[in-house]
Amino acid sequence: MLVFKLMKTPAIADLPDKFGRAATSIARRLREHGFQGWLVGGAVRDLVLGRPTKDVDIATDARPEDIERLFGDVKGVGRAFGTMIVFVAGVPAQVTTFRSERGYSDARRPDTVEFGSTVEEDSRRRDFTCNALYLDPLDGTCLDPQGGLGDLGARRLRAIGDARERFREDGLRLLRLARFAADLDLEVEPATLAGARESGGSFVGVSGERVLGELQSMARRERPARAIELLGEIGLVERVFPAVGSAALERRSAVLRALAAPVVGDTLFFATLVLDEVLENPRATTRRGVEARLVHLRPSRELSDDVDEVGELLGEFGRWLAEPPRRSALVLAGRRKTLGLATHLARACANLDFARLEPFLERIAGFSEEELHPRPLLTAQDLEAAGIPKGRRWRELLDSAAVAQLELELTTREAALLWLRERA
Repeated sequence: MLVFKLMKTPAIADLPDKFGRAATSIARRLREHGFQGWLVGGAVRDLVLGRPTKDVDIATDARPEDIERLFGDVKGVGRAFGTMIVFVAGVPAQVTTFRSERGYSDARRPDTVEFGSTVEEDSRRRDFTCNALYLDPLDGTCLDPQGGLGDLGARRLRAIGDARERFREDGLRLLRLARFAADLDLEVEPATLAGARESGGSFVGVSGERVLGELQSMARRERPARAIELLGEIGLVERVFPAVGSAALERRSAVLRALAAPVVGDTLFFATLVLDEVLENPRATTRRGVEARLVHLRPSRELSDDVDEVGELLGEFGRWLAEPPRRSALVLAGRRKTLGLATHLARACANLDFARLEPFLERIAGFSEEELHPRPLLTAQDLEAAGIPKGRRWRELLDSAAVAQLELELTTREAALLWLRERA
């Protein structure tokens, strides 16, 4: 084990104040009662790389019952596995007892957990060396039992111990490999990459919710295209997105790169990967297949609907290029909340002539709020007063009147009532 006294990073002083105070407070309390308290994992790695830290994880030799006794505001989220949440001034910190693990029959949770007393044994059960870094919040000592600092210095992502064993313990680590390598701009060490390629079977038992969470993390970080390419390299992309074969993967990756945004975001990420027809043929109708391609990931209704809407808009764009749209079509498109996202994706699609599409989008941008959402000239009360029986005919008439209003064929209340009398 290497012990470093680092003058600069990683240093608690470089954490955001609320996280630094939480880590220091917890470590001090543990130390006062004879226990160790180490900032561990992603926070230390991010300090080394000069990246922003988003959470605090503390590793300790204190047992869950000790943590409950020492801290007032505590929540047990994984007590059997030694994990508790300690709140310091409202800031949640995950405090986990040193442990070793054996057996992963469900490819997620260890069958046997043994609490330990040293950093060395705790580090051996972690996934990658860059996540097995320990920093003492009180004196700045950094422990690197698995050589993570050297790997980070070499821009290398390496599994701890036998890579195949690490991935078979938890199939989600295959996705984490792709996310870390892409986000941290690391090259995957050859033995780790080979182990990942041989461990695809462990992915079968991973729940859709956990997969979705990892994919969303990829979408919200830099270089999502690289993450997807790595999933392709280890043979996992077709398990996650069955409609994306190797040839299609290259095209999807090109679109993700062409989006040219620091963060692509969930909707554009998933739209790029599941809207295969529209990316190949922008005139295609996409609604029928989107939900089926995402259902195994159990996305939120909002995400599914947003991806669906982006697909519909791209289909609209393709039809506009074949036949210029009417004013009503532009207004209706302007009401869509994902219009901006669909525009970004359209610009990134090599097979869509964005220069010809742009005048239509500029026209939409010029509509006022009143033009986008005019007060209806005809209402259900008018249909009732005209003696038209309730039923499908009502919706047909109201929709037709709304389109005529958006086309500026009906501009006054009187004209709308006359239009109705002619049809009643």
